[in-house]
Amino acid sequence: MRLLIPYLATHGLRPFQRFFPDLLWRVEARARTAYLTFDDGPTEEITDDLLDLLAQFDAQATHFLVGEHAETFPDRTRALVSAGHRLGNHTYTHVDPWSVSAERLQQEVTRTTRCLQDLTRTRVRALRPPYGHPTGLLRRWCAERNQRMVMWDVMPGDYLKTATARRVARFVIRHVRPGSVIVLHDSPVCEGVTLPALTRILETLTAEGWSFDAL
Repeated sequence: MRLLIPYLATHGLRPFQRFFPDLLWRVEARARTAYLTFDDGPTEEITDDLLDLLAQFDAQATHFLVGEHAETFPDRTRALVSAGHRLGNHTYTHVDPWSVSAERLQQEVTRTTRCLQDLTRTRVRALRPPYGHPTGLLRRWCAERNQRMVMWDVMPGDYLKTATARRVARFVIRHVRPGSVIVLHDSPVCEGVTLPALTRILETLTAEGWSFDAL
């Protein structure tokens, strides 16, 4: 069943995307441009190597940071912005929006945006709900603050216990399309998978004429 999760999370959601026009699933594009996104950082295990790897391929990305991680690693948070990447809100403690009170959820996202903006002096314009769980409150919160809730178009499942670098890279390469928002993770859970998979993705797609931009 776990092997099917990337297919279900990618193709299974595409028919429903039109019912949620305020959520960003994919950027309208004809050129071979894709949008890499990374959840859960910054981390001591991955962020530095991730920055180096993206720089090698002149690839920009959007990093959806957990607020308490950003406060723990402020230099890494600022390094992401200095390298030309953009930051997004991923709540303060990575709570499940479907399992906490509305008051707690609003506190989490408000605190994270304030934290990221104070650390980097740049405006946060995007939010991704942990576990891909949007709520009405989050949708209203984003609309009132001119933030975009970002979901995904390609989900290779690098966080799964069954994931391998080869399988993750192959999935992205096979299923990416112009304007795809690709979700990967900056997390020690994925340490042995995400970086080697990303290396293969960037090598292969760059050679085929793809470029990578931030949202």
